[in-house]
Amino acid sequence: MKLSHKIRNLGRKTKLAVAALTLAVAVAVPFAAQAEFFPNRPTFDYNIAGNGDCSDPANPATQNGRCGSMNGPVFNSFINTPSYGDERSFVDARRSDQTAAGSYKNVLPDVTGGSKEIVVRMYVHNNANGTTNASGLGVARNTKVRVALPNVEGSALRAVGYISADNAAPQVVEDTVDFTSTERFTVGYKAGSAIMYNNGPLNGSKLSDSIVTTGAPIGFDALNGSLPGCFEYEAVVQITLTVTPKENPDLGITKQVRKTVAGQTGNWTEEVTAKPGEQVDWLVNTKNVGTVAMTDVVTRDVLPPHVALVPGSVKFTNANGSQTLNDAPLFGGGFNAGRYDPNDNSLITFTTTLKDDFTACEIRVRNIAFAKAAEFPNESKDNADVVIKKENCQPDEEVPQYKCESLQVTVGANRFAKFTAAASASGGAEIKRYKFTFGDGTPEFVTDKNVVEHTYAKDGQYAARVKVEVMVNNELKIAEGDQCAVALNFTPPTCVDNPNTPGNECAPCVDNPNTAINECVVTPGKPGSLPNTGPGAVVATFVAVTTLSSGAYYFVMRRLSGGF
Repeated sequence: MKLSHKIRNLGRKTKLAVAALTLAVAVAVPFAAQAEFFPNRPTFDYNIAGNGDCSDPANPATQNGRCGSMNGPVFNSFINTPSYGDERSFVDARRSDQTAAGSYKNVLPDVTGGSKEIVVRMYVHNNANGTTNASGLGVARNTKVRVALPNVEGSALRAVGYISADNAAPQVVEDTVDFTSTERFTVGYKAGSAIMYNNGPLNGSKLSDSIVTTGAPIGFDALNGSLPGCFEYEAVVQITLTVTPKENPDLGITKQVRKTVAGQTGNWTEEVTAKPGEQVDWLVNTKNVGTVAMTDVVTRDVLPPHVALVPGSVKFTNANGSQTLNDAPLFGGGFNAGRYDPNDNSLITFTTTLKDDFTACEIRVRNIAFAKAAEFPNESKDNADVVIKKENCQPDEEVPQYKCESLQVTVGANRFAKFTAAASASGGAEIKRYKFTFGDGTPEFVTDKNVVEHTYAKDGQYAARVKVEVMVNNELKIAEGDQCAVALNFTPPTCVDNPNTPGNECAPCVDNPNTAINECVVTPGKPGSLPNTGPGAVVATFVAVTTLSSGAYYFVMRRLSGGF
């Protein structure tokens, strides 16, 4: 018998799965893995044909080939079939608005887009050989299909399909399908959507809604659970799910400004330039950009310095009209506009006069507005700027200044030292690099960082220094001084006399094996500061010290029982 159109066009599935539990729970989908069918079971290979006598034990197809099961019902264990491929992967899905070939997938993306409906499909095939049906051996009894749906919210959810029969071996087989989206969602069964297609009189029949609870009985010519073996009795079951994206509260706010001009409309921008004494208008747009209604929507504004509010200029506008507000609430705890449904918004405008209370020729001030709601307690904010620029003002010429402020050192075990330099530059001067010398003969270390680490090779006295390269008017200058030099002293081990040796000899120091501690204790030197005796003394210290130093410098998830 030819297969019906519904079954012939199933196609071969590419099976992807993910790390997750396979019961009715929400799961994350971090990576693609292997087919999530269960249990791992012997297969019948359609490519193994033989001599056609399935009663012949010598026929290669009798045990694991095209003959199928000669011992009773086995579900969905054929591989390499021309109509389906690998029957163990028997569950897939598509969005209801995706009708092109190849739309059914094992990992279905973007389920919150489009129709927001999912069609889940299950392929059912009793692999018992057709010759065993007459005796009843090959007929599956109490055959049911069931789909376990996730009952939680997530951005990657999994459904599990089950086929079962009382006399099948194994009694239950299962497979999974995953739904993903960039936003969180839930899925629910669409009542009355379960349908079965087959090659018999039940083609297009409705199945019980118990398909998503205890399981729905199926069959070939009656929904009585009796399903004979062989390809001509195969069936396809599908159900439809509804997708509900998570309701997300989200409150948007934008802040804009313009120079005050009588009778104007529009011309709002994020920044304007104006003179002291001029006026500017400010606009705050608060909008519910989420998917749920919000209550107690509060908008507030923080006036910057160098501006003065024009009394009585605060106005509120929404879909119901406009009104003048008292000045205080907006600039205090905020103005509560009440409930905003999704896409509702309001506008608040006010005017300020720019003050001439600063010494520079121009200054930038920033006005920040905030919005929150009972369902959105973390405030949204936005800002707009005004550059207040004085006329006929010549700025004072800045004098470049730069200085090496200090050099600090922290020492640790094994002659480790961490140096931290501090320097400043202003008036157009710019710090470029730090040049460290450690006083032990190692090369000068040049870096754009002000912190370096160094380990000295041997005990001794050292003088470390930093010079700071500064760019001034396109010319490289050096900032240095005694304040940016530091002395270090690493001393040899201090010996503790051994009480078990005559005379308490201290040289050489030998640890006493009869005590629980090391008597040979190394006391690291501590950083000091160079004497403040002028440049000549610093140079003398470096000369003395450097003569002493020498240089060196899937899951494939296993089910709760068994796995593969």
